[in-house]
Amino acid sequence: MAGLYKVPYRTSLAKSFEVGTVLRIRGVVPKNADRFYINLLCSDEPDSEIVLHFNPRLDESSVVLNTRKCGEWGLEELGFGPAFQRGESFDMLLIAQKEGFQVVIGDTEYHHYRYRISPERAFWFEVGGDVQPELVKIF
Repeated sequence: MAGLYKVPYRTSLAKSFEVGTVLRIRGVVPKNADRFYINLLCSDEPDSEIVLHFNPRLDESSVVLNTRKCGEWGLEELGFGPAFQRGESFDMLLIAQKEGFQVVIGDTEYHHYRYRISPERAFWFEVGGDVQPELVKIF
């Protein structure tokens, strides 16, 4: 899945996002960006449960992580400071570990998000908002 992607971009995963799976996303944050999101979803339905919602908010200098379960959002969890800059590229890994997702940005572990829904229930990936993905790879 290399190349430029039109956002919002949504695709089915080849298999579930089981422990040991790594998602690599490389892209650029436009100079006028406010917010973007990366979601791991249970289905392609509009009201799908969201295993992981990763939401950089450049307009607030924050990153919010959350889960939507049974139609309800959980408590927002804040990442450890801003991780993205307007007009700059990024390289990010989401790694499914035993207890939660490890989020790595560049060469730095950014955050560890404990599972609220099992990662094995994630069968879809989407990215949207103010971002230009250049590479999406699952291994």
